[in-house]
Amino acid sequence: MSNRDVIAIKIEGFKFLAFAFKQQENIDSKETFNFEVGTTIEINQSQLNVRVVVRVIRVSINKEVAQAETATLFSVDGFEHFLSEDGKVRYPDGFLVTPVSLAISTTRGAILAKGAGSFLENIPIPIVVPKTFVSAPAVR
Repeated sequence: MSNRDVIAIKIEGFKFLAFAFKQQENIDSKETFNFEVGTTIEINQSQLNVRVVVRVIRVSINKEVAQAETATLFSVDGFEHFLSEDGKVRYPDGFLVTPVSLAISTTRGAILAKGAGSFLENIPIPIVVPKTFVSAPAVR
């Protein structure tokens, strides 16, 4: 691989944009929770901002019981090799899967930490396939 093909990413920041939950009582061991996860990616030359939204629905009462939105900021080195003639960044297929995966994993850990002492620490937050959140190829 030549240096022309190298892209380096680095997490520059992470924050909660929103976090709320309603403490749940009487959770049976067979209780199920559905998780809705969504992402948006903003590309700004040498930066990526990946937003993750998570909604937690308690199936037995069919209500949202928790919600979180996070933003993970990444810096990108080497993007200049992927500028098109019109000045837009054209990342290689599959590149965005890595920052999306990192943003989702960081969000999962942050929800567990921030939800410590609540019902959130006792329900499994699912592992998701990050490539399902990325449309290919990315041109911005």
